[in-house]
Amino acid sequence: MESCALTGQLILGTDKRNPLFTVYADEDQEQLHVYYGLELLEVVSTDRNDPNFKMLVGRLFNAGLSLRVLQATFQTDPKTIQRWGRALRCRDGQELVRLLAGRRAARKLTPEIEAYVRARWADLSRDGTYGISRRLRAEIESVLKVKLCAETLRPLVGKLKRGEGLTPTTAEALPQTSQQPTDGQKLSSEQKETLCDCSSGSSTELPPEVCLSLASSAPTLESPPQTLWCDHAGVLLFAPTLLAIAQVLDPPEALFKQWLASLLLGALNIEQTKFLNWEDLSRLLGAVVRFPHPQRQQLERVAQPASVQALARFNARQIAAEQQSDFYFDPHTKHYTGQQNVLEGWCPAIRWADKAMHSDFIHTPQGQPLYLETTDNFADLRERFFAVVERCRQVLEWPAQRVLTWVVDRAIFGKEVFEKVLINPLLHLITWEKGYEAQSWPPAGGVSGSMVIERARNRAEDIRSYHLEYWDRSWPKDQRLRQLVVQATNPNGRTIQVAVLTDDRKRAALEIVRLIFSRWIQENDFKYLDKHFGINPITSYGAVGYEELCEQVEDRQVRSAEAKALQEQRRQLRTRQGRLLLLQAQSEHQRGQRQKRIEQLEQGPPSEATNKELGRLRQARTRCENIRQARQEQIDQLSQQMAEVQQKAETAQKTESRLERMIEDKMVRMEPDKKRLMDCLRVIARNVFYAALAPFKRAYNNYRDDHDQFRQLTQASGVLEVHAKQIVVHLLPRVNYSPQLRRIIGQELDQLNEQQPVLPDGSGRRLKFRLANRAEMKLSMESSS
Repeated sequence: MESCALTGQLILGTDKRNPLFTVYADEDQEQLHVYYGLELLEVVSTDRNDPNFKMLVGRLFNAGLSLRVLQATFQTDPKTIQRWGRALRCRDGQELVRLLAGRRAARKLTPEIEAYVRARWADLSRDGTYGISRRLRAEIESVLKVKLCAETLRPLVGKLKRGEGLTPTTAEALPQTSQQPTDGQKLSSEQKETLCDCSSGSSTELPPEVCLSLASSAPTLESPPQTLWCDHAGVLLFAPTLLAIAQVLDPPEALFKQWLASLLLGALNIEQTKFLNWEDLSRLLGAVVRFPHPQRQQLERVAQPASVQALARFNARQIAAEQQSDFYFDPHTKHYTGQQNVLEGWCPAIRWADKAMHSDFIHTPQGQPLYLETTDNFADLRERFFAVVERCRQVLEWPAQRVLTWVVDRAIFGKEVFEKVLINPLLHLITWEKGYEAQSWPPAGGVSGSMVIERARNRAEDIRSYHLEYWDRSWPKDQRLRQLVVQATNPNGRTIQVAVLTDDRKRAALEIVRLIFSRWIQENDFKYLDKHFGINPITSYGAVGYEELCEQVEDRQVRSAEAKALQEQRRQLRTRQGRLLLLQAQSEHQRGQRQKRIEQLEQGPPSEATNKELGRLRQARTRCENIRQARQEQIDQLSQQMAEVQQKAETAQKTESRLERMIEDKMVRMEPDKKRLMDCLRVIARNVFYAALAPFKRAYNNYRDDHDQFRQLTQASGVLEVHAKQIVVHLLPRVNYSPQLRRIIGQELDQLNEQQPVLPDGSGRRLKFRLANRAEMKLSMESSS
């Protein structure tokens, strides 16, 4: 999911005189975030004229912070800081305002006096403007008890004489009241819901049994427009993208438009499209391919590399990826439970190695999926990484000289990877150090810097702060690489220490730490893509044997199957022998304990109980001796077998072609083209939905259910009011919206209407959206009898 995180740069840290207060500047240098310990205290503007800024600096001065430190941090004169601190200690409210206002406080032309002058100007200027300054000063002295000189009023009077800042009061300047607005005149919310600037007539037929109409209180002279019910009216909110995606190929491919709409309506795969309303989709999109089987036949036709590459470029343009240089790279693994003989790999879902399908994903720092490839575990991630990055460049048609930074999990860690990165000036790598052991903190040389990452939880103001300190140095194991040791503290006070490696020595440490600590947005996006857009289904049951892939994969020598089998046999023999040796050692220990007891009983006075115990111990000694001898024979036999296996291993072939072995074992790879094409559409659907959600998310400011509320709107039914050149879409969601939520959605729909969207069926008819009430709808059924 998209990131709601904010990274702050430390500008005021702790010292002996300031053990608790820290101040961070946000990325845009527009706000200051003040922390008391690990808790966010307040957020103020960086504007030096803002009273909150002045009170913050004054409070810090009054708290005992060094005046020199405050001067260097906030770039403010020491006397000014002292005056702000003195103002906060003052008990007189007027004096507080005067001190915080600074030089402006000495001005006699206050906003109140200026407002009075503007209010009196119209009356006094009727008799002419000669001597008007003198009359105004007399009134001000009489009414407001403030004596002004002529020079004080001269600039304001000059502006008023030139007509600057005056509000027109003539009849021509007033808005005209009419049912029909003039060109360019904005409508009120009620007028927008009742008026419709369109012509009558329509070529769309009504359903034979149902007639729907919306009640309207506005009088109209035109014939009533045709109306019809639509189960998928909400998907028209994405009309611009639905219209554009069909044009990515030449000639246009309408199936892309249909499948994208199906995904946005909740049909996560082709089989689920059978639950959609085909008649409504055909009205909205034009011609559609009905039923799953014909769609699968069409998928066979369009699942070509050219189609996938065109969709990838379309997605990159939608999220403006050409303007970015930082990207996340991570594979997504799907546990395969079918019967095909596919390669095994580590499956996080079951925490075990089993049959698996892999998809290598590239995300932007904002969490938007950019590019993907479907593959298997034939090549390790450390091998696939460089090939995928290069193909991504080529497919998205990025310039060859463009420098890119890749943030990858610790699975990329390896000496051979670092060597390739160091010799490539167009590629930078940021990853975790594998096997790092925490050390004492702070380091002997002191920390290099600190920062805070803020993340919102349930709303924008509900902030959780993560405090980080870092030590920037060369990596002791390889001086060519840069190591950032980071001590991170979460809001609960739990601390961890990790190390980050990169080859980029010029980049700011704050940016590197922020990128690597924000990788969670990519992990969360995998879950989101699976839940809401079905990224996990295999799409196609087809498979490709490795005899057909021999030209596409790079073969390499691996340990031979015979050597692996002999090694496994030797391991099993050693395990069995180890168990016997352990039993033998335990038997020897018991034998010694038993012999000591026998000797003690033989030296003691004879008795009936002693004789019985001696008899039992001597029988056990005889029995255990027989078992020990038999066990020793088994141990010797296993030693001989291991020697024979070792001799065979020395003469066996050590390596073999991995590709030839897989062909011999009849290994296959799941056919990737169909899945990759549908996954590209799923990724586009995700990005389109998030782009539409963003303004609603900001206005609604409730992260608990904003996604569900907006999804209900995009999948809502509604009534289409069809005119010749325009269609009014009256959305009727299944949920009951509160008045506040209806107002927010209404504002979002107004903004969408300003973009003048058109129906994606190619007819060019404009769309106008509004949120309707069921009380506005009249329903009638024609009897079939």
